[in-house]
Amino acid sequence: MDRNMLYCGEIMKRLYDMIEKDANSEMQKEDVTLSQMKMLIFLRGKDDSSATLKEMERYFDVSQATIAGIAARLEKKSMIAGYTDERDRRIKHVRLTEDGRELCIRAKASMDRVEERLLCPLSSEERSLMRSYLLRMYDNLHPAAGAGEEQAAQQ
Repeated sequence: MDRNMLYCGEIMKRLYDMIEKDANSEMQKEDVTLSQMKMLIFLRGKDDSSATLKEMERYFDVSQATIAGIAARLEKKSMIAGYTDERDRRIKHVRLTEDGRELCIRAKASMDRVEERLLCPLSSEERSLMRSYLLRMYDNLHPAAGAGEEQAAQQ
């Protein structure tokens, strides 16, 4: 098939599949998957290195079962610690452990290498434009995502 006949969405999907394969291969040495690593990096970016499962469910735009499964596997590996909310026992929080923090530093470098490999043919200006275009397309198809991030930034 002529690759010029591919829809943009198909090209993006194929690129993501390649990125995920590369990243998972790199992170296999650390015994984590890309999905697990994304959760660790998300937690590392939080002020107190913790979040609720509901917060991560919204951020990653995945089901509660998916987030709970990823969290359970990371907790089993001692990368995160789970605890319930003091005011509402139904709310589960997770916090990055020291082991998780150390892994995060090593694995982020791996993810940065994969990202650089993807973007290396682009100039700095092209990278900025690409990111802007991708975010605009994402927000167009998922309007609540942009609004939710803006609301979170205002709080």
